[in-house]
Amino acid sequence: MQRATLKRRAAMWPAEILDRIADEGTWRTDGATLTVHSHRVEGLDLTASTPLSDNGVPTAAQRFLGTDPQLIQRLRSAPVADTAAVASLNIDAEIPGAPLEVHVEITMVRQDDNFTDVLAVIETVCSLPLVGKAIESGAQPHIKDMISVSLDRLSDL
Repeated sequence: MQRATLKRRAAMWPAEILDRIADEGTWRTDGATLTVHSHRVEGLDLTASTPLSDNGVPTAAQRFLGTDPQLIQRLRSAPVADTAAVASLNIDAEIPGAPLEVHVEITMVRQDDNFTDVLAVIETVCSLPLVGKAIESGAQPHIKDMISVSLDRLSDL
């Protein structure tokens, strides 16, 4: 298992961040399709499918994939009130065909009226014997970059 941590600050409340994540427009930039199963007030539950370009897939994982690889993400949080100072979001992601599991836990803590600290803990796991660690190591920078770009979009809003 490989682990990485990212930190950002966003000028929004945790509920606003979750609402932005559940907005289809947020995902359009990446060409993703979004299915919202429930919204933040009930407990956020959504699935996003994002097409991956060849440079978006680690070289070690490309041999497992067919044409038109997709990143499938399932995002979930407990119910969050509009003025909640704390929220968390769990993301489970996979590229069908690739022997790699990704789990991201995002914690959002409102510090004052100006910003929310956002902490993302990323874990990648590959269960293949002998080459699993190499696949995890090769995938980790790509996954970290993808999540970093997504967090940057939120913190810049």
